[in-house]
Amino acid sequence: MYQQIDKQKEEKIEEIIAGNYLSTALGTIDQDNYPLVTKIIPMYFNQNIYLLMSNLSEHTKNIYINNKVCIYFFLKEEKKQKANNERLSITGKLEKLSYKKNSKEFLLLMKQYQNVEIGSELWGNFSDFNFFNFQPLRLLYIEGFGKAYNKTY
Repeated sequence: MYQQIDKQKEEKIEEIIAGNYLSTALGTIDQDNYPLVTKIIPMYFNQNIYLLMSNLSEHTKNIYINNKVCIYFFLKEEKKQKANNERLSITGKLEKLSYKKNSKEFLLLMKQYQNVEIGSELWGNFSDFNFFNFQPLRLLYIEGFGKAYNKTY
């Protein structure tokens, strides 16, 4: 059913994760086991995906209950048949990083995140914002009809 991910596909997937996408969404599960999908702005840095999120947001509250999530990468739709266009989903777990705002780790991530999201140096330092590290478990890359790729980490 799934095709093998060769070096060329691996590089393409990494380009997508590194920022070659239109938008991204995060799927979480709430306390009543209902899904919630929200827009996010991931950062790919040192082979890791990081999210900078507020403790006050619904998706973050859901993560504290159940840290199993899915990140969906929306790609440019170039084909008339919408179901035949590229897309990437990665399921895994999100873990809150307990860095103090003045720690070298937090400052390094903030510096990198500013390249991804303009203005984040202001709101990212608010007390309710924290970095989360995404730990992938499974990747599903659909390049089009009959071109599905699966990877388990």
